[in-house]
Amino acid sequence: MDLSLDEASSAARELARAVLAGRPGRSAARAAEPLGHDPALWGELCAAGLPGLALTAEHGGGGAGLHAATVAAVELGRVLAPVPFAEHVAAARLLAAAAPGHPDLAAVVAGDLVATLAPRVRASAGELVPAGAVADVVLALVDGELTAARSAPPGAALPNQGDLPVADRDLRAGIVLGRGPAAVAAFERARREWLTLVAAWLAGLADGALDLATGWVKERVQFGVPIGSFQGVQHGLADLPGLVDGAALLAREAAWCQDTGRRSLTGAAGGELALMAALFAAEAARAAAGRAVQYHGGLGVAVEHDAQLFYRRASAYPPLTGAGRDLPRELGRRLVDDAGDMAGPAGDMEVPAGPSAGSLADDDPAGSGPHGTDSSDGDSPDGGEGFGHRPAVAAFAAEVRAFVADHLTDEIRDEMHRTGTVHVPALHRAMAARGWLAVSEETNERNGRPARDEGGGQEGVPAPGARAARDARELAALFRELEIADAPYHGMATTMIVAGVLERMAGPALREKALPKLLAGEGIAVLGYSEPGSGSDVAAARTRAEPVGDPPTAWRINGQKMWTTLAHEAAYCFLLARTATDVPKHRGLTMFLVPLDTPGITIQPIPTIADERPNVVFYDDVVVPDEYRIGDVNGGWAVMAVGLSLERGVMGGTAMIEPLVREAATWAARPDPDGHRPADDPAVLTALARARADAEVAFLLTGRAAYLSAVGESPAVAGTMAKLFASTAYQRAARELQDAAGPTGILHRSATGSVLAPPAGGYLERAARHAAAVTIQGGTTEIARNLVAEQRLGLPKTRGGTRSAAPRRDGPASQG
Repeated sequence: MDLSLDEASSAARELARAVLAGRPGRSAARAAEPLGHDPALWGELCAAGLPGLALTAEHGGGGAGLHAATVAAVELGRVLAPVPFAEHVAAARLLAAAAPGHPDLAAVVAGDLVATLAPRVRASAGELVPAGAVADVVLALVDGELTAARSAPPGAALPNQGDLPVADRDLRAGIVLGRGPAAVAAFERARREWLTLVAAWLAGLADGALDLATGWVKERVQFGVPIGSFQGVQHGLADLPGLVDGAALLAREAAWCQDTGRRSLTGAAGGELALMAALFAAEAARAAAGRAVQYHGGLGVAVEHDAQLFYRRASAYPPLTGAGRDLPRELGRRLVDDAGDMAGPAGDMEVPAGPSAGSLADDDPAGSGPHGTDSSDGDSPDGGEGFGHRPAVAAFAAEVRAFVADHLTDEIRDEMHRTGTVHVPALHRAMAARGWLAVSEETNERNGRPARDEGGGQEGVPAPGARAARDARELAALFRELEIADAPYHGMATTMIVAGVLERMAGPALREKALPKLLAGEGIAVLGYSEPGSGSDVAAARTRAEPVGDPPTAWRINGQKMWTTLAHEAAYCFLLARTATDVPKHRGLTMFLVPLDTPGITIQPIPTIADERPNVVFYDDVVVPDEYRIGDVNGGWAVMAVGLSLERGVMGGTAMIEPLVREAATWAARPDPDGHRPADDPAVLTALARARADAEVAFLLTGRAAYLSAVGESPAVAGTMAKLFASTAYQRAARELQDAAGPTGILHRSATGSVLAPPAGGYLERAARHAAAVTIQGGTTEIARNLVAEQRLGLPKTRGGTRSAAPRRDGPASQG
């Protein structure tokens, strides 16, 4: 994916910012109450050409497409801009597609006439029409006919929580623009575009609320320190950046897919993504606005403060879209209807073109099932890949899928879950033979080895002694494909981390001994960090390494490592040991690569509920030569930092919701002996919909980390946010789907004595157990929240129980 803004979208963002700069803060939103519309601001946006931005030039618009309008909507939402932008853009695009000769079209494109959609119609009247209080033209479906009703707006809104310009509208005088299935499809397409734009506006609202809350907790002092230094406050805010950024990315992806007529890399069509975007953005907006109110204390509920502006609009706008009830059921039904087509990932798919073609053709009659033709050559508005794969990445992902289909069987998966050993040596060797134990091009060049054969060999084939270079995007595709196939990749991931460290920091002798074995797949390396007394606090390691000889020719290691996954299968352990006690703990550590067949090592399993087997490893007078030391003596923390940076590229653990949704949707579609389907229960549909939206966001956040790495920026914070969101979302999805399944949701796959079978073959029960581990593995969510609070939100460190006091502010005290 290329998540940079194309020229048109970047211009739209700057135009919106330039107009809004003349009305700083939320002054326009407050002044526009109770109508919720600022004609002067709308006029300035019209003068800048924003309302017609997403229409084609032949209709007098800017020709930029829905994606550019979505980017602008985020900016408007951030300051709660009181203008009917989302409604007008969607309605104008529909009018242009359905009636290009309509006499009011030019005025609508220019914004001189405000247009909107009426999603709810009864007895020829639009009910609670968004922007209905200010719209001149209302487009609606009335008895199967697409109509456009022109009348003077009432100029007054129905009193509502968000002071939004909603009103009932009489549609009886509407002009018929079309009839039949094509007209219905056109209106539904416009509704999905409106949902996409509303989602973008709500994503902006969430970002604005988060910014308001973060700024406040940095300056509000209680007990002599800023309240943002309290860990409880930090953790309450740390989940929000993932929600905020995920909402914006999902809205952009939905718009891009609707613009290009392509499916997402997870297989979802643009219309389905629109449902996800509106559903997810509603949650993000409510969460961010709620925290903004909470952390402002009494000020948050005071009418004079801006926090309540965010709260009321975040509460009021989503129900107009149906986000609380109708949207999740609609999305859930789509997932169930397409369950038969969800057997695998979609790659990069095409669907028929959207409304930019200027017709009433339906662009998305189905849902998310993977079908159509591969279209991975890039087709974003500016010619880049946008939210699709680059050709090389698409080809590589397809190669991985084909490999998995050929080599991974249900018997292998069953044995993996039965034993908890998430590693198959033969499969690992086969993947290594394909050059998948990869590093970046830069790493190969830095080590003086060509990444590709430049001596006349086939392009893309590793030169002798070198590994095929895989960039961050390819690595993300690799681990996603392996994860959604439930393939045993853990040994591959840890081996890639250790191999990358060896290439950078090990001495020549160790590189020569260990690297060929690791890269050929003849052995794996595991991570030896945690101990009984040091889990997240890795630097508190007490396993000792004492020198043998002066200068040291070897090291004697004594201690115990915990939770060492695959130690019983591994050739080496990447072990952090204490070599000095008279210095700060981070400075007294040294890293070793310990051969696990060395005398004095005992490995014992730790059975877990997650169908995975970690181990406790005892080291009793284990002697390793000094050449197995990596980096300087007492320089182990720097070595580990390199390992952690590589871990973000092979982290995995973010695509686990996708197969859960696939299995659950397939189960929900099947009738029981009485003919009833689980999908007949709205609770099942809602749980499916929420899980599917979360799965898409997890994919996007992970893709963003890969994108940042690929363009040379640090993926550290983005990777942490992706892992934090994906793991907590997986827990929620597993819990809600198990609850929706009812009593049978607790049945193990081996439960054969019951009249009722385990849902999804026991997958829901296993997911509920497995989910308990994912917020612990690879760093707990609490540590991740600390990092996001500090590195993304700029809040002060709290570890060690110390906080630097901030000066008290002058002025009257207020509630906090």
